[in-house]
Amino acid sequence: MPELRDSERLRTLYIVNHMLKQVEADGLDIDLMLPRVLNLSVQQLEAHDGSIIVVNEAQKVEHAWLTGETTYAPQSEEFLDTIMNSGVAGWVIRNREPLIIHDTTNDDRWLPRPGHSTTHQPWSVICTPFSVRNRIIGAITIHKLGANQFDARDLNLLTVIANQAASSIENARLFEASQRQLKVSALLNDASRVINSSLDIDEIMQSLLAQMNDFLHAEAISIALVDAQTNELVYQVAEGIGSEEIVGLRLPNNQGLSGWVMQHSEPALVADTRLDPRFHHLGDERTGYATLAMICAPMIFKGEVLGTIQAINPIDGTFTEQDLDVLVNLANIASTAIANAQQYARTVAAESRYTSLFQDTVDPIILTDMRGRIVEANRRASDLLGYNRSELLNMSIQDLHPETAVLPKAKKIRSDKVLMLHSDVRAKNSSTIPMEVYTKRTIHGDDQLLQWIHHDITEQVELEKMREDLTAMLFHDLQSPLGNVISSLELLAYEIPAEATNSPLYAMLDIARRSSRRLETLIRSLLDINRLEAGQPIMEQVRVNINDLITEVYEIELPNFEQRRVQFANTVPDRLPHVYVEEDMIRRVLVNLVNNALKYSSENQTITLSAQPQQENDRLLLSVSDEGQGIPKQYRESIFEKFERIQSKDSNAKGLGLGLAFCRLAVEAHDGRIWVDDAPSGGARFNFTLPLATD
Repeated sequence: MPELRDSERLRTLYIVNHMLKQVEADGLDIDLMLPRVLNLSVQQLEAHDGSIIVVNEAQKVEHAWLTGETTYAPQSEEFLDTIMNSGVAGWVIRNREPLIIHDTTNDDRWLPRPGHSTTHQPWSVICTPFSVRNRIIGAITIHKLGANQFDARDLNLLTVIANQAASSIENARLFEASQRQLKVSALLNDASRVINSSLDIDEIMQSLLAQMNDFLHAEAISIALVDAQTNELVYQVAEGIGSEEIVGLRLPNNQGLSGWVMQHSEPALVADTRLDPRFHHLGDERTGYATLAMICAPMIFKGEVLGTIQAINPIDGTFTEQDLDVLVNLANIASTAIANAQQYARTVAAESRYTSLFQDTVDPIILTDMRGRIVEANRRASDLLGYNRSELLNMSIQDLHPETAVLPKAKKIRSDKVLMLHSDVRAKNSSTIPMEVYTKRTIHGDDQLLQWIHHDITEQVELEKMREDLTAMLFHDLQSPLGNVISSLELLAYEIPAEATNSPLYAMLDIARRSSRRLETLIRSLLDINRLEAGQPIMEQVRVNINDLITEVYEIELPNFEQRRVQFANTVPDRLPHVYVEEDMIRRVLVNLVNNALKYSSENQTITLSAQPQQENDRLLLSVSDEGQGIPKQYRESIFEKFERIQSKDSNAKGLGLGLAFCRLAVEAHDGRIWVDDAPSGGARFNFTLPLATD
C-alpha cells in the first residue's frame, strides 16, 4: 500500500511539472497558472474545491483564485482582507507552516465564504504555504465535505504540490509585475513627452488629465494649483463626474485630503473616505457626487508644492499602491513642466511690462551693444531726436553727441552702478538738446547691452542760467551799498564814547556790524563760487601760518560760541608747516565749517579742530568735528553741491546751501580734497587737505 501511494505521488509530481512547463511555455500567465494548480490539487486530493492566495512582500493580496468546483468565484477585497487577518490562509502565511482542520465547525480560524455550503455543514480543510527562498509568497487551501476527510499524507501531498509550484508562481508574479512596470514606464515616457512638449500651462494640465485617465480609470480626476497670495488650492481643470462644478473651488491648505497632501508634501491613498478624518466633503457638497475612495499626490518643484493631482472612485476594483505610485510619477513629471510654464508666463509678463515701460516712458532710452552701436530705441527717442527707428539702428551712441563729448568706456560701465553725465545731444534738425545721461550695463537674453537713458534738462539749464545771472547781478549790485553800510557802521562805532560800550545802543550796533560782515562774506563766497565754477584759477597764493589762521577764525566765531554755550577744542599742534593758499579764501572755508558745526551743536557740546601733516604727498589734513547728529551716508556727497541742504525734522538750521559748495570749490582750486565722515565722538567730521608751502 505505501508503494502505491509513492507511485501516486510521483505521478502527481509529474503531472504538476508537466502542467507548469506548459504554462511557462504559454508565457508565464499567472491568471492561467493559478486555476490549473488549484484544479490539479483538487483532483489529486479528490476534494470539493479550494483557493489560492498570492501576496507581495508586505503580505498584501496581489492575486486570489477561489473556486466552486471548477468555476471561479470572485470575492471582495474586504473578504480577502478578513482572510489575511483572521482566516486559515492568513494564519498559514504568518506562521509559515501547513495546517489541517478536521472539522470546520470546531475551528474559529475557518471563515466560510458567503453563500458557500461550509457555512452550515462540517468540512475538512488542508492548507499549506508557497515558499520561495525562505519567503512565503502565498498559500493553497483545499476543502472536502465532511469531517476527518484529510490526513497527514494528504497534507504532505499538498505540500509537495505547493513546493513544486511555488517557484513557477513567483516567476509568473514577477513576470507580470515586470510587464506591468514596463507598460507603466512606457506610458510615463509618453506622458513625459506629451506634458513637456508645451509651455502653455492650460495645455499641460489638459495633457496631464488625459494621461491620468489612461492610467487610472477613475470616475473623476482633477488638478489644483496653489494660489501663492492666499495659500489655497484652486481647482483648475477636471474630467468626469462633477468636473464642471469642481473647477474654481478654493480649498484652504488645512482642509480636505488635498489640503493635507499640500501641507505635508506627501501622497495619500484613502480606500474608504468614511473612515479617514482628513477627508472633507466640501467638494461633494459642491458637485452633488459622493467620493468613496481617493488618491492624491503633490506636485513639488525644488521643495515647493505647486499643487496637487487627485483621482476619485476607481471604476474597477479599488485604488492600489501601484495606482498611487503612478499618480506620484505623473505628479513628478508634471511639476517640472508646470514650474517651467509658470516661469515662462512670468517671463512673458515681465517682458511685456518692460516693453510697455520701455516704449511709454517720457525719457528717450537707447540700447547699444558693447561697441556703442544702437540696437534698440524707444518711441520717445525717435520723437525727441527726429530720427526714425531704422535710422537710429544705423547709428552709434557717439553719433548723437558732439565730437568733444567724452562718453564713458564700455568697460567702465557696470551693471550694479549707474553712471551719470551731462552732455548735449544733437537732433536730426542739427539743434542741440542739453541732457542728463544715465548709463548702466544690462543683460538681455544672452547679450550684454548698454542702456542710455536721456533726460531733457533744457528747462533746468535755462532756469539755472537765469538764476546764476540774477544772483550775479544782485550780488554785484549789493556789493557797493553794503560796503557803504559797513564803513558807516565802523565810523559810528568810533564815535560812541568808551563809557557807552556797554549800553544797549552799542550792542545793537555790534549786531549790525557782525551781520553786515556775514553778508559781505556770503557775497564774496558767491562771487568766488561763480569765478571758480567758470574755471578761473586762484591768483594770490601765499605762505600762511595755519595756527594763526585758526586763532583768527576762533576770534571771529567767539560770540557765536558764547551765545550757543558750545565749547571749542583746538588740538592743532604748534609750529605746523606753513600752507600755500589764498589766505582769505581758506579763512572763509574754516569759518564756514566751524559755523556749520555750530548750527548742529547743542549746549555744552564741543567742536574740535585738528590738523596733521601728510609728508608723503606734501599736504596738510585739517578736520572740524562736532558732536551733533552726523551726516547720513546718502547725503555725504550731495551736501557739497549748491543749494543742497539736509532736510531734517530735528534741525532748525537755516541757510541757502552755499557754504559747503564754496568750501568744496575753494579746496579743489588748491588741488586739495574735502569730504565728510563720522567723528570719533559722534557727529560729523569735515576733512580737507591743503598744499604745504615749499621752502
